[in-house]
Amino acid sequence: MTYVHDAATDRSDLVVLDADDLAAEPVATVHLPTRAPFGFHGNWPADRDG
Repeated sequence: MTYVHDAATDRSDLVVLDADDLAAEPVATVHLPTRAPFGFHGNWPADRDG
């Protein structure tokens, strides 16, 4: 997954890629209502069962 910024519209998409074929078309694209800021990222929470 990655964010893609479109400078022409100042909007961002969350794009899901196929890890086995990064050159292929995206598996899914989520159009976000606003631009994701540069440097935006997520975190994985700690495993609560371990």
